Amino acid sequence: MSLEWFQAYYGIHTSDHQLHDRQETGYQGLTETWSVGDIRHTVRRGLWSILAPFLILGGIYSGMFTPTESAVVAIFYSLFVGVVIHRQLTFANVLKSLSTTTWITGRVLLILFAATVFGRLLIEQKIPVVVAESLLGFTDNMYLVWGLTIMLLLFIGMFMETLAAIMIIVPVLLPIMYMLGADPTHVGIVIVCTLSIGFATPPLGENIFVASGIGGATVEQITAKIHPFVIASVIGVFVIAYFPQISLWLPSLVGY
Repeated sequence: MSLEWFQAYYGIHTSDHQLHDRQETGYQGLTETWSVGDIRHTVRRGLWSILAPFLILGGIYSGMFTPTESAVVAIFYSLFVGVVIHRQLTFANVLKSLSTTTWITGRVLLILFAATVFGRLLIEQKIPVVVAESLLGFTDNMYLVWGLTIMLLLFIGMFMETLAAIMIIVPVLLPIMYMLGADPTHVGIVIVCTLSIGFATPPLGENIFVASGIGGATVEQITAKIHPFVIASVIGVFVIAYFPQISLWLPSLVGY
């Protein structure tokens, strides 16, 4: 949640730059105005689409299906709405969507393949373990330890797939941080939030390639504009690490 607050702040802060870029490129956006009647008509027409997140999240949190199974539910629900309700989804459109999805997914899988090979090399050489133990043995100052840990996680997240990085780092990092007095829940939150920044940082940056495939912009263009949000996320991670109450107040309400 803290990361979202910082990203929202930077999003508002960089809106002037985005407006300036739109003026330079000549993009004007939508020109028509929206009345109450237009909004009511749009909401009524898109009601079935609006219900999709409630169906998916409701099914997950109620235990009806797992998050993985929710993807299948979402697909069949979308097909039902597109074919039966709106009657706009044709077989040709489905084939086009599958083709586009395959192309976008293929780009990401190529990156993940290279990251997996590189991650396997790091695991075999025990490089993350050696680096983590060296950093944590450098000092017992909690603030300095957190700073070094975050920098290490940011570097690892740039080159390794998140799940593999968690499986390597957590068994080494968690016991040491616990002995230094850190809360295990707090450590887990910081690790996940820090490694998630790797989705938007080259050379791995899966989300950059997905956005490039969907939006049509080049990877270079997206990377040049994503810096403020990466900076906001890094600042948010440091704030979460140095002020544990920000991330622990909600778990404490339910007894954690």
